[in-house]
Amino acid sequence: MLIDRVSPSNRTRAMGMVWPDALRIRGSVIRITFPAVFLLTGYGVGIAFLIRKYEYLALQIAILTPVAVVLSLLLVFRTNSAYDRFWEGRKIWQDLKVNSRNMIRNTWCGVVEKSIEDSVQKRQALKNVAAFMISIKHYIRGEDGLDYADYDGLLSPEFRMQVLARRSAHNYGSIGGSINGSIGGAHNSPNRGQSSSELRIQQQQSNEGWERTVEVPFPSLLLYEIQKFVEYLMDNGVVHGQLYVNMLSTVNSMGTLLGGCERIISTPIPMAYHIHLHHSLYLYLLVLPWALGSMGLAKTIILQFIISFMMIGIDAIS
Repeated sequence: MLIDRVSPSNRTRAMGMVWPDALRIRGSVIRITFPAVFLLTGYGVGIAFLIRKYEYLALQIAILTPVAVVLSLLLVFRTNSAYDRFWEGRKIWQDLKVNSRNMIRNTWCGVVEKSIEDSVQKRQALKNVAAFMISIKHYIRGEDGLDYADYDGLLSPEFRMQVLARRSAHNYGSIGGSINGSIGGAHNSPNRGQSSSELRIQQQQSNEGWERTVEVPFPSLLLYEIQKFVEYLMDNGVVHGQLYVNMLSTVNSMGTLLGGCERIISTPIPMAYHIHLHHSLYLYLLVLPWALGSMGLAKTIILQFIISFMMIGIDAIS
């Protein structure tokens, strides 16, 4: 569940054949960019017919060269910023996995069970660590509530009751969640028919620049339970002092990494830059056919399509 499954191959298998990535559609941005590319190509065809009749309307292609350079720099900056956010998130997630493994190993190997209560607390603490990782996934996706299959068998009934008792105060701080939403709010969404990827994109776009307006996010509640277990171990003499310090340090590291996830999702590329880039991009693509029209209809269609596909695709990826 928590192990990444990444295939380094640049090929995919479909219909009994192995296809290179250059021929793939699924997983690409073609479906997102096709409407805009199609409209801009059709627009270019219309301009080409217009210039064919009124040749004096054509622009020199050299005029657009400096504009293309500036626009390329804007796209490169945006792409680099997007990849930096992705890479930082990947490092934080890896550190979360390492810390959770350390916490589970220290708990399983270092905690001596002196009573039945110790055994119950130990096994529930292991489940809480796994639930903490899962809760971060739901938290950054804006999926509030406990009615998810991956929580089954992990959360204790007592903890569930405590969480349900807090619902009148806040919604655990899920990003994109409604402060007055119910525990199962994610399942009562009017966008129920949409795919999970579409919902995540909408949530991210609508919650950029998000600020916390609630008291305690749900992953922090689980982190409190984990630290309460560590304090229980120390109070009952179940672990020695050095192991207690190590486990407490691991809990603090997990809290710091949770804050790193919040920082990434709440610090997007400035909206003014985002808007100006789109203005510049589409203005360039609208002017481009006036320079390509003098080359002939066929060349205009091909170049307008290729340039629009490349630039809008890069913008969509970032």
